[in-house]
Amino acid sequence: MSDSAVWQDVEFGSYTADLPIWKQLAAEGAGKVIELGSGSGRVGRALAQDGHEVVAVERDGELASELRRRAGDMPLTAVAGDATQIGELAEAGGAMLVIGPLQLAQLLDADERAQMLAGVARCLAPGGRCAMALVDEATLVDRASFEAEPRPDMREIDGWVYSSEPLWVQLADDALRMRRLRERVSPEGDVVRKVHDDVLLRVAPEQLEQEAEAAGLRPAERRTVPANEYEAGSIVVVLEAP
Repeated sequence: MSDSAVWQDVEFGSYTADLPIWKQLAAEGAGKVIELGSGSGRVGRALAQDGHEVVAVERDGELASELRRRAGDMPLTAVAGDATQIGELAEAGGAMLVIGPLQLAQLLDADERAQMLAGVARCLAPGGRCAMALVDEATLVDRASFEAEPRPDMREIDGWVYSSEPLWVQLADDALRMRRLRERVSPEGDVVRKVHDDVLLRVAPEQLEQEAEAAGLRPAERRTVPANEYEAGSIVVVLEAP
């Protein structure tokens, strides 16, 4: 298993708070689902297990290969590609739903989002929808306010123990920065620690809706993914093709 797949599993594998929304949207769409930024398939495989035809687009080729292996005979096609290329993917045509879980839209700058949304508009069937998750900044919690220290995300793989501990979240004018301490312990007890940063651009729901309208999509509704004790919630912006 690749290094990127390991850390995907450690840091996101047990996250399930958003699954009910994606499952509900897929059931309502009753057609092909495109997942952008699919990682190792946490969401895509859950939808495929429900019987939906899923095309999972992931820019990391190793993650796409791992997802392909895990999908087995599920109705899921893993494609190595960037979210901005969705309009060029033959597999994406005629979709009833395009989703971007885990703040995918906030990994892209304004030009990249415009390119992605234009591609989404091209591949959606009439009446199809696009749903993008954004961080609900109102639910961000300062670590100092925790009643107890958050437990690191942990997983054991082939005798190695991996853990990822959130250290801090920093909200700047244009970005949200998150720092984690990643640690791996070998079967012999050797320890390797490394700091890892993730950066999300700040994008308000109204901003994404305006960008979508410029691409030919119309705002339909917003849904919410609830926060929990240690994780912020999300606002899911739902857009619709004419």
